[in-house]
Amino acid sequence: MSGSKKTGAGLGAKLWTSLIIFGFFGQVAWIVENMYFNVFIDRTMPLTDNRFSSVAISVMVAASAITATAATLIGGIWSDRKGNRRHFISYGYILWGLIIMSFALITVDNFTAMGIKNVETATIVAIMVVVIMDCVMSYVGSTANDAAFNAWVTDNTAGPYRGIVEGVIAVMPILAMAAVFGGLDFLTQDTYLAPDGTEVTGWVEGGTKIATGNWTLFYVLLGAIVLVVGVIGIFTIRDNKDLAPNPRSDYRDIIYGFRKSVIKANKNLYLAYTAMCIVGIANNSFMTYLIMYAERTLGYPNGSYIIPVAVIIVTSAIASVVFGIFMAKMKDRRKLNLPLLGVYFVGAIGMLLASPVCFEGQTPIAAVCVAGFILMGANLCITANLTATVRDLTPPDKAGMFQGIRMVFWVLIPMVIGPALTAIIQQFSEPSGSYDMNGNPIYNYTPYMFLIAAVIVLFAVIPVVLLNKAKPEEMTPHVLKEESEAAASDLTGESVEREEE
Repeated sequence: MSGSKKTGAGLGAKLWTSLIIFGFFGQVAWIVENMYFNVFIDRTMPLTDNRFSSVAISVMVAASAITATAATLIGGIWSDRKGNRRHFISYGYILWGLIIMSFALITVDNFTAMGIKNVETATIVAIMVVVIMDCVMSYVGSTANDAAFNAWVTDNTAGPYRGIVEGVIAVMPILAMAAVFGGLDFLTQDTYLAPDGTEVTGWVEGGTKIATGNWTLFYVLLGAIVLVVGVIGIFTIRDNKDLAPNPRSDYRDIIYGFRKSVIKANKNLYLAYTAMCIVGIANNSFMTYLIMYAERTLGYPNGSYIIPVAVIIVTSAIASVVFGIFMAKMKDRRKLNLPLLGVYFVGAIGMLLASPVCFEGQTPIAAVCVAGFILMGANLCITANLTATVRDLTPPDKAGMFQGIRMVFWVLIPMVIGPALTAIIQQFSEPSGSYDMNGNPIYNYTPYMFLIAAVIVLFAVIPVVLLNKAKPEEMTPHVLKEESEAAASDLTGESVEREEE
């Protein structure tokens, strides 16, 4: 099921088109959730003590991760039973887009207009609604993208092409970030009254916020884009011809991947899951708060944080694509993981130093770009490599089911633990010198979140070393099985022909 002879021979233009379109715009939707909902709460729903915004964000991210994991577990089995990925993807993206658009209605002003006169209470209610709607969006998005789309990719890729595909997919989040940052971030910028009395777009040290950005247009535009992509998918995306309904896939099997016998039978798969889980915790300790950190802590006002972000995105994306091509030519790509973890560690320490820890005032963009490239480049390459390994080790007849297990390690654990660690140390952060619309001080985000990332990623060395000790044939068991069955089929065919002669 995971790959036909045609798939092994070449992916084809239509397959690549669907893969790129749905891979990219799915990540655009996730960027809105994983980064801009955080900014949305931080900028438009300030609590009396701004430091508690990080706690609210951490709770939202954790709730979303739990929901997304449950959705993927259920959605993966559902798509396996139906033998259909395309409808889950296409119609899922349409609903996904509508839900994104609905966030335009969630404002503190709307809740005060509904009768909640106390601003602090209205703010808390608004945050609660955002958390609930984020969970709804996560359920739909995970069913469409994490369950159906990822299973579809596994269905339609095999052999050396898997490394190239994973290299491209690994770049999608960073490209989506660039597209949203570069094209629509200006809509999210607040307006401040600077100390000299002039109005300034974007954060300014010592200023007072007097207006929030145009979040209504931001959500409507992005939601509409995702919706349109879903409509296009109805007519373009196609399932692998070998995909068939699997009635043996049962909802009681949600716990399948957590059974001791399954883990034991697929020990290398779970080692790869564990390695990616640890890297994910490291990533989420800083990615969740990255925009606010760049703006306030590094001192890049007026959306100027787009400059280092763009440089880092372009350079690390190029590095990831080149790495994907290089990875496809390697007989044993496991050997790359350990050095990449070392590079990631260096990049995280570099980001810690490229901050007020070493610089006063605005941190030099060059320092952030170099450290950011090292960190994100290593992150993308590790992700591509480990994801390709996971696809190699995933049982083909249970591709949908294993997407949920993958989510536990990829999303649930990292997004619960990573942001919470930073939220804890954020309580000891320093005021930025600016104030929100209610006169409360706005706090910086701590650069020590990168130290957390550096320490955590070291633990990934353990599963990576254990993976490196596995025999080469143990790393591609399903590919070898398919080749053996194909050879047996050919021999049977030859025997029949001889008997007929």
